[in-house]
Amino acid sequence: MNWKSGLILRIKRYKFEDDNSTRDKYSIVLFANNEYAYLIHCLTTTQNNYQVNGTNYGCSVHNGSMPYYFFPANQVVGSDNFFFEKNTFIFFQSNIRKENFSKFEHAEKTPFGLISLGILTNEELKRVIKCALKSKFIPKVLLQELSQFKVQL
Repeated sequence: MNWKSGLILRIKRYKFEDDNSTRDKYSIVLFANNEYAYLIHCLTTTQNNYQVNGTNYGCSVHNGSMPYYFFPANQVVGSDNFFFEKNTFIFFQSNIRKENFSKFEHAEKTPFGLISLGILTNEELKRVIKCALKSKFIPKVLLQELSQFKVQL
């Protein structure tokens, strides 16, 4: 797989730890370099788990403390006219991780693999990162690296 910042991934038949159910899920690479991917680890969701009031496209902050990003259904946000088919949220709570590419090598080769769906536009990626940086839960080192990358976009 060609790892790039803004890469939108579908993880086929993702197994959820809370109820052992499986279904396809999405994830987004916020930043990639030669060794690591900084990605949204807990994935995107169509569920309004935190009962946020607003569903305005883009970044909002729930209860003054939890930033989230909202993609309306059918809003083109990436290359190849990529859009989410359902309203989709990213809640930024302890979910941005720096992962070594070797962790993904096995997943790419299995039937439960990763599928590249497109790449967020630079403007969209910048907006998502800006939203993520509002989170109090991002480790300081990741905060600094993502901040530096956002300036380059």
